[in-house]
Amino acid sequence: MASEITYAEVKFKNESNSPGTDSNSAAAPKVKPAPHLSKPGGPSLLFTSLMALFLLLAISFLVAFIFYFQKSSQLLEEKNAARSLTFTELNCKKNHSHKDKVWSCCPKDWKAFSSHCYFISNDLANWNQSEEKCSSMGAHLMVVHSKEEQDFITKFLSDRDAYFIGLLDPGQRQWRWVDQTPYNESATFWHPGEPNNDKEQCVIVNHRLSGWGWNDIPCSDTQKSVCQMKKIYL
Repeated sequence: MASEITYAEVKFKNESNSPGTDSNSAAAPKVKPAPHLSKPGGPSLLFTSLMALFLLLAISFLVAFIFYFQKSSQLLEEKNAARSLTFTELNCKKNHSHKDKVWSCCPKDWKAFSSHCYFISNDLANWNQSEEKCSSMGAHLMVVHSKEEQDFITKFLSDRDAYFIGLLDPGQRQWRWVDQTPYNESATFWHPGEPNNDKEQCVIVNHRLSGWGWNDIPCSDTQKSVCQMKKIYL
């Protein structure tokens, strides 16, 4: 008799070794990623870069302004020289002080001394009118830089007359030259006892027994004058 084979279905169930847990337990919560942090110093680096750019632009602007100012000053001087060339003849001498310029010139009828030219006006006018006349010729009232300069020009002046120069007092006896040259008290040529009146705010050069010197007078007085300009170099 054939032997009977009995088949039995056996199911196996895996169990965890850890008590109280099984494969159907809830999944572990997801870990949130840490927020991305910007690199330390990022905004500070941007600010520094912007400041450096601004500084560079400011320096460039300053350099451009200085260059433009120098060019403008040069053009103004050339314009004044051209005006002299247009309306007057020039007396020129061989120049040895400027390597790039051959001739030093003064307008006809002007006197030459050192680096300046001088014009003696015999027209009577007050100080403001005298300065305006000098300005119309590209000059200004004479500024005395040294005794040698004054001695040179007074050789051509009449000792019976007085001549306005470019020195005035805008107030409180604060003397200043018309071309902004600093007033040097140790290089002045006042007559003895002068200046002697706070209401006399303009200056003339005239001759007394002691020789040529300065005297303060009212600016409204009418006198002759001496104009001065820089030499023209060609």
